[in-house]
Amino acid sequence: MVTESVMVSLMIAASRLSGLPAIPADQMAAVKSISQEEIITMQCPTEPDECSGMVAFYDIPKNTIFLKNTLDLDSTRDLSFLLHEMVHVLQYKKFGDTIFSDCDNTVRSEKLAYAVQNKFLLNNGLFDRFGDSLAYMTCSDVQDAKQGNIKIEPILVK
Repeated sequence: MVTESVMVSLMIAASRLSGLPAIPADQMAAVKSISQEEIITMQCPTEPDECSGMVAFYDIPKNTIFLKNTLDLDSTRDLSFLLHEMVHVLQYKKFGDTIFSDCDNTVRSEKLAYAVQNKFLLNNGLFDRFGDSLAYMTCSDVQDAKQGNIKIEPILVK
């Protein structure tokens, strides 16, 4: 799937682009390829439409990055999703569970991961961008207590 040298290279890139400290190879997350159905079952079982565009996520308790099995990791674009999740690994190693403890922290964590992903793509000559809609979103007044299940809405609603 993903070689150790690719993982180390991505971790170094994630560290360099995010400003977060690098971690030893033995602390890096495992990577597992799963189907879209498994992503939905694991992340959004009661609201499957919420996961329709999800291609990767970092499971903190399992220290595992789950990637959609249709990603082509020989493609820089698709590899950028793994890099995005590596940023979450580095965030967790530095800040602990607080990175996803509430909506504001989750949005802040996602904004950094998307910024790193977009810099990586640009540095590799690609103009794809991800996560731009977060700039126009805010945390909803009503939140689900389940960690990681945040509710955001357009800023104009507030």
